[in-house]
Amino acid sequence: MVNETEKLLREFLIIYKTINRKSIVDILKAELKTDQLIEIYQKTNGEKSSRELANVLKNKCSHATILNTWNKWALLGIVIPAKQKGRYMAAFDLAEYGMAKVENEEGDQ
Repeated sequence: MVNETEKLLREFLIIYKTINRKSIVDILKAELKTDQLIEIYQKTNGEKSSRELANVLKNKCSHATILNTWNKWALLGIVIPAKQKGRYMAAFDLAEYGMAKVENEEGDQ
């Protein structure tokens, strides 16, 4: 039964992404206007706090900026709450929408 449910959910997700692709891309492009915002989004994986993410980004922005950005993105539905309170996960894989920023040689994720 679980396998059938998972199969249906995967099929639904494919249909959803196909039908809503243009809207998703438009929202992502409107919000991720700079390389910095793209980098924040790509590294928003639900595992790091805003302070930890600011450190990973080598302090290119403050943790307060990250928190404010996450809150805005949450209202737009492009990030979703993570298991740990106050953290978020990107709702979309930017590579799937042709918007991923290439990582540097260090491969920071």
